[in-house]
Amino acid sequence: MWLTVLNFTRWLYKTLNADVRPWQVGLGVTLGALAGMLPLGPWTLLAFLPILLVNVNFGIAVLSFGVVRGLAWLLQDVVIRPIGIVTLDAVPHDPVIQAARTPLLALLRLDYFDVAGGLAVWAIMALPLFIAVTALWGRFHARLKQRWANSKLLVWLSRIWLFKLVRYVFIGATA
Repeated sequence: MWLTVLNFTRWLYKTLNADVRPWQVGLGVTLGALAGMLPLGPWTLLAFLPILLVNVNFGIAVLSFGVVRGLAWLLQDVVIRPIGIVTLDAVPHDPVIQAARTPLLALLRLDYFDVAGGLAVWAIMALPLFIAVTALWGRFHARLKQRWANSKLLVWLSRIWLFKLVRYVFIGATA
């Protein structure tokens, strides 16, 4: 249990301190949200493909996937499935049914309410999420890094051996 907490803390520290551009973080969060909105299965693997191919921050994308997956699980019956029902009722049935019956596309379950609802909710929130995360990361990340570097408290604490030990345990030797 504690080893998992330590590894997660190290991973989160390294991810948040990585030198990436704001658009890479925004796109990583947006694509991670796509993977998180969809039911686990072939769609999730298909959603992770652009995360692996495009130069986005993988750690932020995985963190976004986990957060959005938890929210999607909570909102599945309340929001996602009803929106999926409305979405599938609004589109022409014949092309969707034909696509769902083809051998390769049948694996993607295009005619399921959860898939259609997840895609519809993500399509609504994708652009605002990308813009908001890109703007926030660009504005506050450099300022926060500079504030931590100039912190008198951290400079003072870095002289104490116990703080050095705690930092080594939680962050690691590479920091």
